[in-house]
Amino acid sequence: MAKFVTFKNANPPYEGQIILINTDHIISVYEDLTAGKKVALWTKDNFWHVEDTIEEVFDKLGLEYKRDKKEIQWYPVIYLQYQCGLYLH
Repeated sequence: MAKFVTFKNANPPYEGQIILINTDHIISVYEDLTAGKKVALWTKDNFWHVEDTIEEVFDKLGLEYKRDKKEIQWYPVIYLQYQCGLYLH
């Protein structure tokens, strides 16, 4: 059975509005530094920026998250841009 979780949309023109996302299909979650540290959620068919913090998102997904001060945070963004053919100009 699908598990739907509420998040606050951070993409215009629907910023701040509540959205329901089926978390069974989320394949990637990361803090997008190119978008002002908004949290990005990816599924096979869609993508969202949400206003929730990375800690809140992991909590809603039932995952553990501990920020490491030495953690390099840009790798997932670069990797996904490469995988999806999205390059910054």
